[in-house]
Amino acid sequence: MFQEARRAQARSVRRRLVAHIAAGRTTDFAPTVLRLPVHYYTDPTRWAAERRALFEGVPLIACLARDIPLPGDRTVFEVAGHAVLILRDDNGQVRAFRNRCVHRAAQLVSSADGPGVRRGRRIVCPFHGWSYDLAGHLANVPGRAGFDPLTLENCRLSPVAAAEQDGAVFVRLRGDEPLDLPGHLRSFAPILATLELAEMEPVQASRLDARTNWKIAIDTYAESYHFGVLHARSIGDAYISDVAAFDDHAAHWVLTFAERALADLVGTLEQEWPEARHTGTYFIFPNTILVAGDIGSAERFVRMFRIFPGETPGEMVCLFSVHIAGLSVESYQAKFGTIDDSKSDVTLEDYDVAEGIWYNLAAEGENPDLIVGRNEPAVQAFHRAVLEVVGLPI
Repeated sequence: MFQEARRAQARSVRRRLVAHIAAGRTTDFAPTVLRLPVHYYTDPTRWAAERRALFEGVPLIACLARDIPLPGDRTVFEVAGHAVLILRDDNGQVRAFRNRCVHRAAQLVSSADGPGVRRGRRIVCPFHGWSYDLAGHLANVPGRAGFDPLTLENCRLSPVAAAEQDGAVFVRLRGDEPLDLPGHLRSFAPILATLELAEMEPVQASRLDARTNWKIAIDTYAESYHFGVLHARSIGDAYISDVAAFDDHAAHWVLTFAERALADLVGTLEQEWPEARHTGTYFIFPNTILVAGDIGSAERFVRMFRIFPGETPGEMVCLFSVHIAGLSVESYQAKFGTIDDSKSDVTLEDYDVAEGIWYNLAAEGENPDLIVGRNEPAVQAFHRAVLEVVGLPI
């Protein structure tokens, strides 16, 4: 069912892109130009408000379902000053807890721990051996005689709101109320379902730290205007610069870039076109980019980029991961060249420019506004959503 939905989406968006190429290489437009003052990126007060409102108050993708496929499997989500332990309980449900032993606050699981430490029916603290079951209840205390029963009776791991939808695991880092994922995703929910993330096997994960603002980093993923210049030696020969189809879903969106091969379809009958191949860049507000595509009839990939603010307005972290279904790692590498997106030419080109932008914005003195063109509708949609949630005027 979802394969046909992806093919239908691919045919529809290809029709739009071919029309853009035929019209002289036009693109989808935003209604107006957006101007962003320098302090929108550099102001520490705004940056702190974004961390609170967006990275503590909005659901974030912590992992995919196949990262913790079985009861007892667990992973650590450590970002933006928070460390969360995510696991699958005895009933197969996703749970999340602060990665903190109630005894002396030791981390229960380290992000550096191997897979053998990340599964099992008990969570054992590496400091004194206190252990917890998969529901977060205290299970065993060495030297129990040293603690009064009432204290131990009230000891359990501190829960974090978590939920799973269509193969993605979301958490919210502050607040006790359950996650409202339908309210968060809205019209994007059926789009997410078509990606069939629940079938995706994780094959690689890495991290990149950069000296730039987190919003500048996201900006680089949200337009193809720069492809012909910045990426001239990497993907510039595969895509037509500044031709894209943009589909708006409130704070979320889908962006599809025009492959150069589409130019060959201009002036031909659509019924003579080859079967459309699904591909697209999916943004899940506030910080996750999924580059997804079908390689063959049963071969699919998703490259996930999750961008977080660092310790200052001029620092950020990107968590990269690659997930595949129906193909081998070797087949993926044969097509894309590298399986570590943190080391790809495109990534290095983007982040080099992003760091240069931050250097200029952080320089003392009067600086003009940044200009986001009508031909950059996804960039505009991202910033308008940030402004709406954070609530600070520009």
